Amino acid sequence: MSAIDLVAEPLPGAQVSVPIRTPRLELRPFSVGDSASIARLLADPEATRWIGGVKTATEAAASVTRMRDSFQSLGWGTLALLPAGSSECVGYCGIRPLPHTREVELVFGILRSHWGQGYATEASVACLEMAFDTLQVGSVVATVYPENTRSITVLKKCHMALETSVFGIWPNSLALLFRVTRETWKQRA
Repeated sequence: MSAIDLVAEPLPGAQVSVPIRTPRLELRPFSVGDSASIARLLADPEATRWIGGVKTATEAAASVTRMRDSFQSLGWGTLALLPAGSSECVGYCGIRPLPHTREVELVFGILRSHWGQGYATEASVACLEMAFDTLQVGSVVATVYPENTRSITVLKKCHMALETSVFGIWPNSLALLFRVTRETWKQRA
């Protein structure tokens, strides 16, 4: 398999059927009503330590709008994360274009009150299934800071392997790039 086979551009016109349901979660496109939950997530210094830092409620609402509009435009992207049977958004998970590349990246962020329940892994697995089965991408990447051990654990549970180091965003000058290929994903136990 060559490097070009790993590039993650989805099939032209491919769209994701939503909501995506797992045994404990629902992933659906964002709505304006999710802004308050995302504002709580993005106001928490610990929860945002590795995802760009604290944001205002206005910035959080703009993020929700961007994620909603991007999904509507592409037919795939970052989704609102809800516990099954609940109407409360507790975070986000999905795949999205990695800026300035031809790659697709896995992203997730969850309210701290819902950490330690396996939601990030469960949602990530569902999103990777969708990426490989529906969008037919060759690979999915994720960037993470070396000190973000919780997220690294999630990536490893998703069969992602460390590929290289990349430039981070100041003040974190180094980030790690993990990747899982469609072939690896399909061969997992």
